[in-house]
Amino acid sequence: MFQSNPNQQQSFPELVGRSAQEASAYISSRGLVPIVVQANQPMTMDYSPTRVRIIVDRSGNTVIQAPNIG
Repeated sequence: MFQSNPNQQQSFPELVGRSAQEASAYISSRGLVPIVVQANQPMTMDYSPTRVRIIVDRSGNTVIQAPNIG
């Protein structure tokens, strides 16, 4: 089983209020895989140490929740 790096940032609260495109670029630049999803959209509950879900508003434009690794 892969273990995450304890020194790696796990949450990105600085992205709340930013655009989905901006947040995706920020996450990608850190070697992580951004996944943009709308609030209340069904998603898998498995853990991935390289995935960061970016939760956006209904318009799909604005980050409304701090993205987390998982």
